[in-house]
Amino acid sequence: MPRSEDRRSNQLNRIKRNLRIIRLMLSEERRLNSAMIGKVQFLMFPMMILFMSFVLALSSKQLLREMPMDKMYTILHSIILIYGIGVGGFALFGERIAQKRFGEVTMLLETPTIQPIDFRSMFLNFYVKDIIYYILYSIIPLTAGIGLTIPITGFHLTSVLFLLLTITLTFLIGISFSFFLSSMYVRLRWLFGGIVLTLVGWVLYGHFANAYDFTDYIPSIALQRTGDPLSLLIAAVIILVFSIVAVMTVKVKFGKASKKFSEAMLTTAKKFAFVKGYSTFMAKDWIDLIRSKTLMPVIGAYIGPLAFLAVLFWFLGSVLQLPLHFNLIFYAAMIGFFGVSIYGWLNLLDTTGFYEVLPVDLTQIIRTKLLLFTILAFAMSTVFLIVLGIMQSELEQLWIAFIVAYSTTAYTVTSTAYLTGLRTNSYLFDPKILGKFAAIVIPPLIVLTILSLNYPNDQLISATVILIISGTLALATLLVYRRIEKKWKGESFSF
Repeated sequence: MPRSEDRRSNQLNRIKRNLRIIRLMLSEERRLNSAMIGKVQFLMFPMMILFMSFVLALSSKQLLREMPMDKMYTILHSIILIYGIGVGGFALFGERIAQKRFGEVTMLLETPTIQPIDFRSMFLNFYVKDIIYYILYSIIPLTAGIGLTIPITGFHLTSVLFLLLTITLTFLIGISFSFFLSSMYVRLRWLFGGIVLTLVGWVLYGHFANAYDFTDYIPSIALQRTGDPLSLLIAAVIILVFSIVAVMTVKVKFGKASKKFSEAMLTTAKKFAFVKGYSTFMAKDWIDLIRSKTLMPVIGAYIGPLAFLAVLFWFLGSVLQLPLHFNLIFYAAMIGFFGVSIYGWLNLLDTTGFYEVLPVDLTQIIRTKLLLFTILAFAMSTVFLIVLGIMQSELEQLWIAFIVAYSTTAYTVTSTAYLTGLRTNSYLFDPKILGKFAAIVIPPLIVLTILSLNYPNDQLISATVILIISGTLALATLLVYRRIEKKWKGESFSF
């Protein structure tokens, strides 16, 4: 009896300890973000989500005239699922998270290096913390905005709470599945490839053979449609299995592990000799990109969302039978927007504090990132558009799609560099900077999107206006690029 009581007592103490660590990690997350972008700005992001969901809920009657409720639920759950998948790749970055998530700041996640606590427990706490953080920061505001319209729209409180349950489950399925996949990618890449190919094949077979609606196999969506408690149980089991396997197989190394590489700086710098004055910096970043094994995640972060858009619009048009078709020019405009992700990735390659003791200016490093981004984005966007043009049988639009892609990409990312410097991944959470970014970038992209939809009906006028806008964006890119030095010269490399 005493031994069993001791075990229960130890388990209870362990649970209390983990809950205390999670609470401290949430405080750490809040303080770090508040310190970087301000307390008011930190709270503005969920307020923006709440406001947008409030407006959409008020427009629900008009939306329901054009689209059945089931399709609206499917679209909402699809967005939440992708959102969860997007934030769930912890295993890919475990080592980086453990060593330097916020520059030189030491995180609680590194506690196992100095305290008698095992890493898997600590990383599980980190995983739970991020789940709570994203639910509080986005899922709850989304649902709260709908709930605030109850007196006006007549929605039932139980329906809103049920929606909160189902989209939370969808988010948890997405984040746990992404965590699981990223863990498999790090540990067993052959298994990762097999899972992805099987999943893609299953979805494609269901569509082309008209054998089943694969959305019925996502338990949270099935729960939304049927209210069957069995779907709730299945969703819970799936989330637990993915999370447990991912936590047990996550790969993280503490300390200053080192690897030996042959000297490559001089030969790499020669390859970038065409970039006068920046070849050494370019060589350094390129070597970092290769040796840190970040190149593939960068490509995935760029091509992934574009491929997802193509699949999503195919799904909405073919499976849900919505009258949607987006041509090559539309995707070319979207390429510019998603280029921000590459620039953000390049700013995560290493900490920049060591530049403070070198005769280097911040603007030199910003421009280095932009030049390296240009090389990567040019290659990836060109290949993507050619492949998509072949798949959609729209190769005749390729010439203008290239112009749109290159001009929007250059303009969007140069504007991002001007507004955020090397701190893109934190400054874009500041509503002031995000507002400026939206005001600068979104209007031309909206106009190009509208023109792309009108292009099949009036090619001459649409092409003319598109070329004028692209030329204007190219000129604006040059002007913004020149203003980077004035804005960031003399600024510190440290936060």
